[in-house]
Amino acid sequence: MVNTRSHPHRAERRISTLVLVAILSALFGAGVQRTFTSLSAVSNSEEIGRSGFDVKKNALAVIAARQNATIHGLESALTLLTQEKVARRGEKRQSRYVDDGPTEEKVDVTKIKNQREEECEYNFGAGLVAQYRKSKETWCQGLEANLECYSKRLEYNPGKTGIFCVGKNIVIDFAKVHGERQTKKQARGANSYLTFTDSATSADCKRTKHWNSGILMKHMSAQLRNFPAAAYKNYDEDRKGTTYLMARDEDCENMFHSTADFLNAFLVGQVLNLDWHQVHLLLWDRHPDGPFFDLIQRSYSKKQQIYRPQNFGSKKVRFEHLIFHLESPASIIFPKVAGPKGIMRCFRSSLWLGYKDHILASFGLLHIQPPNNPKILLSVRRRTPAKNVGRVFADEKQLTSVLNKGQAMQFEVIDFGSISFAQQLEKVRRTNILIGAHGAGLMHTIFLAEEAILLEIHPSYRLDRHFRLAARMAGKIYLPMRSMQPVSCSGTSDAIPIDSKQFESVLDAALRIARAFDDGIAECGLSCDLRLLALDPGASVPPGTKPLTTRFPCR
Repeated sequence: MVNTRSHPHRAERRISTLVLVAILSALFGAGVQRTFTSLSAVSNSEEIGRSGFDVKKNALAVIAARQNATIHGLESALTLLTQEKVARRGEKRQSRYVDDGPTEEKVDVTKIKNQREEECEYNFGAGLVAQYRKSKETWCQGLEANLECYSKRLEYNPGKTGIFCVGKNIVIDFAKVHGERQTKKQARGANSYLTFTDSATSADCKRTKHWNSGILMKHMSAQLRNFPAAAYKNYDEDRKGTTYLMARDEDCENMFHSTADFLNAFLVGQVLNLDWHQVHLLLWDRHPDGPFFDLIQRSYSKKQQIYRPQNFGSKKVRFEHLIFHLESPASIIFPKVAGPKGIMRCFRSSLWLGYKDHILASFGLLHIQPPNNPKILLSVRRRTPAKNVGRVFADEKQLTSVLNKGQAMQFEVIDFGSISFAQQLEKVRRTNILIGAHGAGLMHTIFLAEEAILLEIHPSYRLDRHFRLAARMAGKIYLPMRSMQPVSCSGTSDAIPIDSKQFESVLDAALRIARAFDDGIAECGLSCDLRLLALDPGASVPPGTKPLTTRFPCR
């Protein structure tokens, strides 16, 4: 008997024969099976050699005679057999493991991504930039003037469309630009937004088939009412270069809502390849300058004066290039975009990271050495006569007493509302643990040290995802804590009581993580054995402290 392990090709011929028997049996009946039983014995003998193929052909002829089979069916079977033999002659033996996993030929290590990462980047990163760029349509066309718009249906905000437009040689009649348009929040007064009389904005162009005022966002819809109207042939001033019209969110004193505007402006800049050194920014609202005016100046109008409508009096001004802002509701920062399959499934965004770098570079804080020991900022909210803020800590001293227990760490208590944005950024960039109750100041998470933790304290009555998203998209660690005690109230302001033992436990966890940042090796939390701290050259320990012995003790 032939050892088929020593003769793999003979084993394959045996398998091929059995397959052929099965096929022909199905076609021509049981007689085929009986004939091929004897044929198989011949095929497996050592004598078959190269004549095996001829034996099979003769056997097929016998079968045809016995079964009265059609010539066509036999020719098909013979053709398959011939193809099998030819293929076997030229085949190359392959490893049986070839499809069990990735190989060097299959994987490009420079392009390793999973499906979720690709989807997130497409919807909330570079892919979103490309989608806006590809969407460009000419809405109004003339010889010297036009209006081109870029739009994107917001899958993460069904029924809404994000849109911004770029105009060439657009004329604004500032005599038709007024105040006194109501906001949704009446407490802010009636003068937060601008009102535009019909034909306040015009151009020497005609609407095209793409014109669709129904998808314009709130402020742009008012700005372009009755556009293009009658073009002003006689204008008072001709502004060269690029001017950006920024109509800010009605909560523009709030860092979270302001970030919606600033991240959108960064997105527009990416789509249009803007050089922010060459852009004149026009604040297209009646809000006060607010706490982020220096951010706008340094990041979006780097070398140019920021303008207000009143800078132009009642003039008719023609703008060579005019950009209408992508308004805040279209921003990707809002957690409402995070349905079951929304943005909260993502763990990074090139747009968020690019925005972070853009702002930090504008303030000269992009490349900062991380702290040697954990640096903690405790963000507090304090009531003032001007603003009865909520979510203040019921006992701030209780928290600082826990922080005072820490070894080889620094902490600072800060009210972001009491210092300028530039000062805030300077402190935050050198921090790797930010602690605070849910509030807009936690948006600083974006600008923390490269390795950092956000410890967000939620009151008992709500659990928001705003800053969980910010931490996630900026590559930071999110560590939540919930106070289970009922809040106390002072008018519309609430005070959050904190369980000091719970806070100490969560803080200990945060410190254990933070001590591992930047190649740290002190595996301890709030309280540390000095011998363990002494293992880390970057840790601060009393002189003469001997490090823990790390030699293997068993011999």
